[in-house]
Amino acid sequence: MRISSLFIALFVGLTVFSSNAQASGHIYLLRGLAGIFSTGLDTLDEKLLQRGYAATIHSHDSYDSLAAEAARLQKGGKGPIIIIGHSLGADAAIFMAEKMKAAGTRVALIVTFGPTMNLVAPSNVSQVINYYTGNTLVTKGPGFKGAISNINLNAAPDINHLNIEKSNRLQANVISKIQAIAGRGHFDPSASAR
Repeated sequence: MRISSLFIALFVGLTVFSSNAQASGHIYLLRGLAGIFSTGLDTLDEKLLQRGYAATIHSHDSYDSLAAEAARLQKGGKGPIIIIGHSLGADAAIFMAEKMKAAGTRVALIVTFGPTMNLVAPSNVSQVINYYTGNTLVTKGPGFKGAISNINLNAAPDINHLNIEKSNRLQANVISKIQAIAGRGHFDPSASAR
């Protein structure tokens, strides 16, 4: 009888702890040209906030200051850092990681939606997922030991450069990868009101 009571108390305690668990780290979403063609990142940001992730949206041209902020967070034990970008924002995601490398910090994941050029992943990045149309690949830079997935979407009739980041299917894949890296988070119904 006493053992079963102890088991029930332990189970209830673990259930309460896991339902209140906050996801760790920070996710930076970087828009493309003028921010007007990257509205899928707004939807992705909402989904991430609802799941309890710390996520913010920025212009692609602010990657330099964001790298300094992200490096401070990581050095302060507030990682992992995840960077997601569309179009010029995809290019800037790699540039941001390069700046973070110079600061001696790591990036857990970069997701690029339709970069505008071939990119080289720096050695401080653990994983890159590149969703692309055309022929813009991400390759390994010197010392890179992580994983790169270049996912060619040229044959997908419903996906092009202007809507690649809006795909619910691709967003679901990205969220799944974030959950594996940063924890599952929790549902926050107040996030939709933000």
